[in-house]
Amino acid sequence: MRQSNADPAVVAVKRARIRDPHVAPLSALADRIAAAECLPQGAVPYPDPDFGGIHARALFLLDNPGPRAKLGTGGSGLLSIDNDDPSAARAHAAYRHYGIDRGLCLHWNVCPFPTTLDQSSTAERTRTARYTTELLGLLPRLEIVVLLGRAAEDGWRRAAVRRGDLTVLTAPHPSNRGINAVPGNKERFLATMKHVAGTLTQPPLHP
Repeated sequence: MRQSNADPAVVAVKRARIRDPHVAPLSALADRIAAAECLPQGAVPYPDPDFGGIHARALFLLDNPGPRAKLGTGGSGLLSIDNDDPSAARAHAAYRHYGIDRGLCLHWNVCPFPTTLDQSSTAERTRTARYTTELLGLLPRLEIVVLLGRAAEDGWRRAAVRRGDLTVLTAPHPSNRGINAVPGNKERFLATMKHVAGTLTQPPLHP
């Protein structure tokens, strides 16, 4: 079954909401990053407005926008588990299986802009570390950060975040390559998603 963001009508409705109050500061950050990188507005994907935006308690950090998140490649231009690709579909299935409330979550990339290669470079992750720091400043209710894949882990280290109030978890990237790279990666990914689900059922640390 194809994911819902494969439907242009669904995407159009979502994109009409990218300036809604809960995602407007994040969409503005995406636009500032695009301008700083000499990219057109919209080249840095926006957060899916069906998610928590600035109210998120859980942040999922990946490497860089995948093809189905990019505009101009048949993608939605949104960071979403509803995108029509294996990584998003695997995350979507985990959300559904563990009952994770998307209204409490946000997806972002340590390298927010599209890269030439499949994976961001060390130099790109160094350059974009400041954007991760800026993102965190927009998330007052954040409690848990999930680093999906080695590039996300490296980007987080380069941001040098010092936040004792955050729980930071690591898990394989949910792509086919990430899940199949090492035996047990699927189980590690699912165990991390289950942990997130359990955390989000508890009272918030930052009401």
